[in-house]
Amino acid sequence: MKLALISDTHVADRAVAFTDNLRATLDDIRREQCDLIIHLGDITADGIRDPAEFGQAKALFAHAPAPVLFLPGNHDIGDNPLSGEANRAAETQFDPRRLDQYRAVFGADYWSVAVNGWRLLGLNAQLFGSGTPDEAAQFAWATAEAATDEPVVLFLHKPLVLESPADTPVHPRYALPAARDRLLELFAGTDVRLVASGHVHQRRRKPIAGVDHLWTPAVAFVIPDHMQERIGEKQTGYVILSLVGAEHNLRFIRPPGVSDHSLSDFPEVYPELREE
Repeated sequence: MKLALISDTHVADRAVAFTDNLRATLDDIRREQCDLIIHLGDITADGIRDPAEFGQAKALFAHAPAPVLFLPGNHDIGDNPLSGEANRAAETQFDPRRLDQYRAVFGADYWSVAVNGWRLLGLNAQLFGSGTPDEAAQFAWATAEAATDEPVVLFLHKPLVLESPADTPVHPRYALPAARDRLLELFAGTDVRLVASGHVHQRRRKPIAGVDHLWTPAVAFVIPDHMQERIGEKQTGYVILSLVGAEHNLRFIRPPGVSDHSLSDFPEVYPELREE
């Protein structure tokens, strides 16, 4: 079983360069003959501000070479509340209305799939800390799913940890600590082999407490060092996850035709980046 893991496509009709990278990526996934595509969030350039981008993004996946399972990111349905941080702009905070619109276009925002003796669990990290009935429903669902005796891969937009739960700061880059700790407790007795996330726009693979943690690279762009410290590899692309028996293998792919666009070069997509 070959799964293509993609993340942070940031597509919209107005984001032509990012859309070109996605098209080249989907062409390469077709050549690789992957069985399933999993999108780890930030599908749209800014669906949280303009939900019309949901339809624009979905149209690009209409002819994808394999079925696609989507997860939402902060640019799609908004970001988590962060204790100790100045209030985030209201239009970029988690919005339950956007979640409803997301579901109408992309389907379930968390899901469970059984393949080849494995259990694939997709989590909506943007619900963490929202205090909504949807957050409670997801945790109830995760509690039931954690009872599986199959090996598990967890997928979510934000990384659970930096180096370990003990030293991961409260930061918009990572899952909220209270929600992360609750998840780790839920799955403590489960055979979790891999945690795959996006969001950081860097590629990194690191074993943490006996579990493989993957940061999937972005498809759309990298974030320059003056805007974000370098922790992993800053290069666009995607990852192929192969499930063979009880083993999993990861392979980074740099598709032909994909460019390492720099976020700072696109103020027309993100006007807040314009220098005064």
